Amino acid sequence: MKTRILIVAGLVSTSPGLANAQFPAEVQPGTRVRVWIPETSRQEEQPDHRQLLRGTVESVEGGILRLSVPGSAGSLAIPRNSVRRLDVSRGVSEGASMIQRAAGGAIAGAVAFGLLNDPRRRGGPHYRTDWRAAGVGAEWGAGIGAVVGLIWPFEQWHRVLGRW
Repeated sequence: MKTRILIVAGLVSTSPGLANAQFPAEVQPGTRVRVWIPETSRQEEQPDHRQLLRGTVESVEGGILRLSVPGSAGSLAIPRNSVRRLDVSRGVSEGASMIQRAAGGAIAGAVAFGLLNDPRRRGGPHYRTDWRAAGVGAEWGAGIGAVVGLIWPFEQWHRVLGRW
C-alpha cells in the first residue's frame, strides 16, 4: 500500500515538470520559428538583453529544440527551460502587412497633421479645426502606410510559448 502511494505521489509531483518540458504542437521539424533565450553574460548597456534567434526547426526531442540558424554550421540545441518566448512564423503576408502599416500610418498622420495645423496660417495647407486636419492626416497616412506595407511586406508571427 505504501509503495502505491509513493508511486502515485511521485507521478503527480513530476507530471507538471514533464508538461513544462514539452514544446507546443505547432513546433514541428521544418517550421520557421523565432526564439528568445537569456543572455548568459550581463551587458553594460541597460536593460538586460535577450538573444533573439530566427531559424528552422530540425527536431524536437523531449525538452530540446534543435534549430538550424542561417549563416551557422550545424544545429543549435536549446533546452525548453531556457526559452523565454517562442513564436511560429505564419509566413509573409502582403495583405496583413498592408493593413498593419496602414493603421500605423493613419495614427501617425492624424497626430502629425493635428499638431501641425494652424488655422491662421496663410500659406500651405490649413484647416478650420484640428479634428479636420487629423482626419486628412489619417487619410494620407493610411494611404502611404498601405503602399509601404504592400511593397515591403514583413513576416507575420504567432506566439506559442512565453510570458511576454
